[in-house]
Amino acid sequence: MLESLSDAVLFSQSAPTNSAFAFQVVLRVLHLFSAIILVGGLFYQRAVLVSSGPDACYANNRGAWAKWVGIATLLLLATGLYNYLTIRNGALAAGISLPRAYHMLFGIKFLLGLWLMFLSAVLAGKSGLAEKFRQKMGMWLNIAWTSSLAILVIAAMMRSMR
Repeated sequence: MLESLSDAVLFSQSAPTNSAFAFQVVLRVLHLFSAIILVGGLFYQRAVLVSSGPDACYANNRGAWAKWVGIATLLLLATGLYNYLTIRNGALAAGISLPRAYHMLFGIKFLLGLWLMFLSAVLAGKSGLAEKFRQKMGMWLNIAWTSSLAILVIAAMMRSMR
């Protein structure tokens, strides 16, 4: 609860309501939702489906999952790049220099993200390479989960640096 009218006024003044803020919120939600789809799907495959074998794992729905992997990948790349540029440009405009470690962590997170997107796509793919990967699907899903956890830790570290 707000303690006084002055708290209410202060709160209302500090809450941005312009369209640029709304756009950033929408992009952030899209970014997080895409990550949830991608990582959640990988978790479900590893925790529930992989024990039934790579072919039964998709139960003739590999194409549907592959479509969502593509959509989530596109949204993650577009919104992630926009978020990074917005943070960097905002810091530059304010005359603030982000720590060098922030840029390094972004690079590592980006590369891990590309790796995770590749694993997701190849496991859902229909090529000969996809078949080879699916023969050791449990191992690749474990690697994908390790990558996901690393991305989450790096994101938390980056958030605390701003």
